[in-house]
Amino acid sequence: MRPKIWLQLLSTFVLAVTFIYGGATMAQEVTLRIGTVDTANSHSGVGVEAFAKEVNRLSKGTMEIKVFHAGQLGNIPAQIANVFSGAQDMHLIYPEFLGSLAEEARVISLPYLFNDMDHLKKFYMSSLWKPVLDRLEQQGSVMLDNEWTWTILDPRGFNATRPIYSPADFKGLKLRIWEAKAAIETWKGFGANPVVVPRPEMYLAFKQKIIEGGPETAGVWVDQKNAEHAKYWIRTEEYFQFINIMINKKKFESLTSDQQGILRQATTNAGADFRNYSQANFETKKAIARNQFGGHIIEPALGPWRKAAKMTIDKLIADKFIDGDYIEKIRALD
Repeated sequence: MRPKIWLQLLSTFVLAVTFIYGGATMAQEVTLRIGTVDTANSHSGVGVEAFAKEVNRLSKGTMEIKVFHAGQLGNIPAQIANVFSGAQDMHLIYPEFLGSLAEEARVISLPYLFNDMDHLKKFYMSSLWKPVLDRLEQQGSVMLDNEWTWTILDPRGFNATRPIYSPADFKGLKLRIWEAKAAIETWKGFGANPVVVPRPEMYLAFKQKIIEGGPETAGVWVDQKNAEHAKYWIRTEEYFQFINIMINKKKFESLTSDQQGILRQATTNAGADFRNYSQANFETKKAIARNQFGGHIIEPALGPWRKAAKMTIDKLIADKFIDGDYIEKIRALD
């Protein structure tokens, strides 16, 4: 065979191989949708944008995460259902909202059950939490962050249209609560009048005077602009928070092992941005609340709050909503 003809055949072969394998590479490119219920400038918004950026970087541009903030894909229960069904790929999940799915998740937002972040992290990584992960898989989703790195360091509290220093000051104040019995009973036990309102509708509920306050971190109080209506934020630290990313199981399993690894690594990497932002959020947003909204920060003694909380937990055990033995096992983890 003449050299020129041989070179032409070799060139044709190389082009064919490039086309075949280039097509395979393109076929592996994926776009995934993730939804949140907080604004883009909130700690969860900043965290999920960092996650999307890390996925793009680690995959060298072959994986794209499209982010939908502020409840664009629905409220939290709707987005959880969407992930189960595959209508959306991922949701930035607050695990306390899984209480309707698994009774073990009901304890997360119980007041003053966990002593600190480390205690709660031990719970999430223990056999006590595993039934929730099993139930999620049965319903059609998995969690990406096995190490629970997305720690909310912006402390919890609540906003209100009037100053409140102890549970005795509530006197029926209409407090926005999410649809979860543990949260409803907690704030009812503190003396509030709970009103169930989805997070994305909270600002409008203030304007329409449906509510007079609601539990949230100081950062979210400012980010969601609820400080325009509720000028007081009261620090209670009634529970601690981690968040995670849940992904549709079938979608996750359809990815290559490399792509799965990229999602998990990006989650861990973005966790650092999330923690740093949420930690800085408290001091930064307190200043914004004071200067921009005329807000006031109240940090009361927590003795009366803890006393009311114990009565709430005892009541929920008596009502068989939570298991007393399970509570004791959680306390023994610390």
